[in-house]
Amino acid sequence: MLRKIIIAFVSISALVLGLVAGPAAADTDRALAAKASAVTAGSRVVVTISGPKPSKAALVVSGKRYPLKRKGPVWRTKSLSAAVLNRFAGAKATVKVTVRGKKKTVKTTISGTTTTPPTGPGTGTTPLFAAPGVDKEGDPAYQAVKEYFLNSTLTDCPAGWGVGCSVEQRYGIFGDGTQWYCRLTPNSGSDIRSVGTITQILYAAQKADGAWRVDYAMNSYGDTVYYSVNVAASGSAAVLYWGPGVNPGGPASDQTSGLTWMRGAKDCSY
Repeated sequence: MLRKIIIAFVSISALVLGLVAGPAAADTDRALAAKASAVTAGSRVVVTISGPKPSKAALVVSGKRYPLKRKGPVWRTKSLSAAVLNRFAGAKATVKVTVRGKKKTVKTTISGTTTTPPTGPGTGTTPLFAAPGVDKEGDPAYQAVKEYFLNSTLTDCPAGWGVGCSVEQRYGIFGDGTQWYCRLTPNSGSDIRSVGTITQILYAAQKADGAWRVDYAMNSYGDTVYYSVNVAASGSAAVLYWGPGVNPGGPASDQTSGLTWMRGAKDCSY
């Protein structure tokens, strides 16, 4: 009888310990299956890491390690030179993360385009955005970049659907706060067209070279969703999206990179 009681106690203890350890073990397992995406934005490389939040992260390109620091929902390198960013565009890279003491290396490709050529007298090149020469954040930054943010289009097909590509993704941001997301295909029945209204600007930043970022909340068919628009001085852009019920302080639900900023807002008309 005593032997059966001891065995039952050991079994129950093991079950309780398993329940306590289960979530941490599951988090670790998810960490080992983490994914990462990277894009050049301004003077940095911005990395989005899915899964549980790492305690440490680093980007490795061509054998060189670049420590990453968390900034809101993303991880970023320190400011890098234009020459380095030009080499990074389209380069294969790895992201090393540490979660609960476990280390994992995941592969990614750095999206983005080369940076804007030097501008000034005699160069014949006009910058897309005014370069303030200093970094700005908050309302001063938003006041400086809202003319670029509002009445703009971000697209992966600058020539327009049916001309430069058969499938186009684009965001049209209008001056009244209306935003359209469009995925246009050869078959109109397969198109995705959604519209919402920006309700609050949450954060804005402008880099010394003119690159900028705007984070905002939007009402989409009765739900609150969140976006972060990141545009480099060259005009290359990425949009991060957090869907209904998703914490904007965590990993994004989706990221669209390889976009180009264009002046003038477009809806989902072909």
